[in-house]
Order: sequence, then structure tokens, then C-alpha cells
Amino acid sequence: MLILNAFFEDYFLNNYVLLVMLGGMLLLTVHDVYLENRALVWLRLTIAAIFVLSLFEYFEECYSAQAESSNWRILFSALCYTLRPAIIMMIMFSIHKRVSLWITVPAIINMLVVFSAFFTDIAFSFTSDNYFIRGPLGYLPYFVSAFYLLVLIILSIRSLSRNTIREQIVVFFIGLAAVGAALLSLFAHDWVVIPTYAAGMLLYYLFTYAQYTKRDVLTGLLNRQSFYSDIDKYDNDVRGVISIDMNELKWLNDNYGHTAGDKALAVVSECFLKCATAAERVYRVGGDEFVVLSKRGDPDYLSSLMEQMRAAVDDTEYSCAFGYSEGRDAEDMVREADERMLADKAAIKERMHQEGRTIHFRD
Repeated sequence: MLILNAFFEDYFLNNYVLLVMLGGMLLLTVHDVYLENRALVWLRLTIAAIFVLSLFEYFEECYSAQAESSNWRILFSALCYTLRPAIIMMIMFSIHKRVSLWITVPAIINMLVVFSAFFTDIAFSFTSDNYFIRGPLGYLPYFVSAFYLLVLIILSIRSLSRNTIREQIVVFFIGLAAVGAALLSLFAHDWVVIPTYAAGMLLYYLFTYAQYTKRDVLTGLLNRQSFYSDIDKYDNDVRGVISIDMNELKWLNDNYGHTAGDKALAVVSECFLKCATAAERVYRVGGDEFVVLSKRGDPDYLSSLMEQMRAAVDDTEYSCAFGYSEGRDAEDMVREADERMLADKAAIKERMHQEGRTIHFRD
């Protein structure tokens, strides 16, 4: 009973906030409707690993208080040094689909090195009075952690290339927090590492979840709700609007199925994203309706951007109608751009009719 009381006081109470965060994340994964099963599995494994690491650190601290060194302290120290970089690696697997298994090699090497402490001092050792001594490869876990953090940040930037700078700052903040925790641990502040991992995981999960709620799942573009919100929020910054409507999506769905229609929407959306710059935000506001909001109101620029998008779509097997407008009032620009887009759609159909063709992309 005394042992249980000591464990409750020393571990549970000191790690209460951490346990609440981990338990909360685990509950969120149960009700998640956005993340794939693969991502959820890795996320739950990472949560479990953070919890296990907190236990290992507790036991390591208990054995560090003893007067003499023991193999138990070596074991728990090696487990802690193994799990710290491994957790960052697991986070990569949980939030990124295409991570090569080769990325596990540094973690495996690090594990072999730190567990060599049972028969060599190249990683770390303890004196007879239980004093810690770092060996020649003692900083390897930190270097491996730094490597994984760098890879994680690079992968995150690539996956968030469709987001604004404000959204990418969140990723940098999480990465810098983890780097800060790693640096502090070098100066005997190991206790900050696990809470930072947990807080970073929770923040990234909530950030990722927020991205799903503001973006169209099929195309990755900002959704209709984001469009209305941004029109209100950035009304003074919007100087140009491009309205886009995909031609004959209903015909495509009726004749080839919704899978073909979904593919078409994804392809044309990628065309818009490739042409858009940092000054533009691209939205899918309806089934086959898209809007581009731009901070630049130069008619020549907007016309050129619109034609670049048209040319990109023309290189595919699909077709879209375009219209643009520039000015001060966002709602007026949207209305005028819609009118020009409808006129362009009518002109496309008329031109096709005169040429004896249809607008259907497979005809």
C-alpha cells in the first residue's frame, strides 16, 4: 500500500496534466471522422509511447536517487533515450502518408548504441556511487531527435504548401517548441520533453482537424464556409476575384459515375493551385464552382492569371469557364466575375456548336 501511495503521489499527481492531455487526445481519436485509419493507429501508438516514456522516466528518476548504481537504472535510461527520438519518428508516420521505412534506421542505430551501456561506456555509464557519465556517443539521441524534427518540419511544410504563411507558422511553432525542449534537456531539464511532446501532438492534431473543417476534403481547396468567412474578414484586402465553373460535370457524373467526376474536380483544382500565388486564396464554393480571391487588383495581372489557369485546364481532358473582376467591394466583384464567367460559358458552348463539336471532354 505504501508503494502504491508513493507511486500515486510521485507519478500520478506530478503527471496529472500530461495524463489529461493524453487521455483527451485518445478520446478525440475515437470520435474522429476525418483522419484515415492508418493515421489514427499511429496516433494512438504515439499517445501510448508518450505515456510509457513518462513511466520510464519516473522509474529512472527513482533509481537515480539510490546510493549505488544498478542495471535497472541503465535499463530505464536506455529505454528513455530510445523512446524520445522514436516518438518524433512515430509522429511523422501518424501525420504523413508517404514516409519511407528507411526513416527508422537512425532510431534503430540509436537504440543499439544506448543499450550498449550494459557492456560498454560509448553512450553513457554510471559510477559506483550512481553518478551519470556521458560517453563519446552520448549525444546521439539528441542528434537523432534533431534529425527527425528537421524531417518532420520539412514534410509538414510540403504538405501545407497550399496553406497561408499564418497557417505554416503553427508548424514552425510546434517544431521550435520541440527543439527548445531538446536543448533544455541537455541542461538537466529532462522533465520538459514529455509535456512538450504531448502538447505539440495535441496542438498539431487540433490544427490538422481545423484544416479539415475549413477545407474541401476532395480537392484540398478552401471550402464554402471559409469563403464567406474570408470575404468578411479580408474584405479590405481583396482587390480581385476570379470566378470559375467546370463545364459538364453533371454529364460526366451521369455517364461515367461520380468517381470520374471526383477525379475531374481534383485535377482542375490542382491546376488552379499551381497557378495561384501567395496573393491568392482558392475556394471550392459549390459542386463545380470555384472562386479565387486575390490581393492584387491589376486587370492585366488578373487577366493573365485567369488565362494561365485556363491554359492549365486545357492541358487536361476537362474544360472550365472563367470570369474576373477587380475593384474595392468584394461582393460586387464576385457578382461581376460570375456574370463574366457565365458569358464565357455561353461563348464556349456557342463556339463548340459552330465547330460542330460538343463541350463534353470525351467527344
